[in-house]
Amino acid sequence: MIKSMTGFGRAEGETTLGKMGVECRSINHRYCDISLKLPRRLSLFEGRIKEMIRSAVARGRVEMSVRLDGTSEGWVQFEVDLAMAEQYYRALQVLQKRFQIPGQITLELLSGAKDLILAREEPTEDIEPFWTEMLPIVERSLHDMEEMKRAEGDSLGRDLQHRLDRLGAILEEIRQRFFPSMKSYQERFRQRLRLLLEGSDLDASRFEQEVALWVERTDITEELVRTESHLRQFQTLLERQEPVGRKMDFLLQEIHREANTISSKANDAEISQRVVEIKSEIEKIREQVQNIE
Repeated sequence: MIKSMTGFGRAEGETTLGKMGVECRSINHRYCDISLKLPRRLSLFEGRIKEMIRSAVARGRVEMSVRLDGTSEGWVQFEVDLAMAEQYYRALQVLQKRFQIPGQITLELLSGAKDLILAREEPTEDIEPFWTEMLPIVERSLHDMEEMKRAEGDSLGRDLQHRLDRLGAILEEIRQRFFPSMKSYQERFRQRLRLLLEGSDLDASRFEQEVALWVERTDITEELVRTESHLRQFQTLLERQEPVGRKMDFLLQEIHREANTISSKANDAEISQRVVEIKSEIEKIREQVQNIE
């Protein structure tokens, strides 16, 4: 059961630090790329959350945002260096008196002094017990995102199945066109070769050898068999649980290569037209596969 790389999940919950909200979204990306936004006080958990995301997502760009609503009392405390403030104030008075500067020494002027007011953070170790409260909220958001990815994957799977059936039907049309006419092609080639070789001393065995070589160069049996095998493999990927996007992309490349060979070897206008239809379906499938994890 395939999954899309596109999804969105959201979860909220009450914690001892306030109401927490977690949102995560996933979009197409060649690899697993993670962007995580956390409140500064929760930065201790960044590595753990990213590991959770990597465990759940094989491919795609995942953006997660964690919001924490609350007073967060005691997290950041501002301290005033009163001794420095007093020295700074007296220094300003000296300057004002010495140079006869008019005006008042205001709070705004004092607050601009460097290192006069300092912010002190509490140690991050104190936040460790909060992980057990945070964990289920993050898990729910990831679960919601996965459910959305699976639902979209179902839709993609139905479309891919339809196109696989179409490819199978086109291959059968090529088979029905090629094999009944193969003998007549061979006979016409024999006649043309005889005309070209009239008067030559080419013996019968060499003649048959040349015919056999021509048949080998124009026979598309192996290409048809390989293409049908690739389609069966693609079909099994639709039913698997693990990420299959890259494997699908590889099989599409192989089918495209076999189609080119069929067109060049068969040398038949109608078969070439069917190959054009195959390539058209392959491109449509490839666009869908770019959305699959």
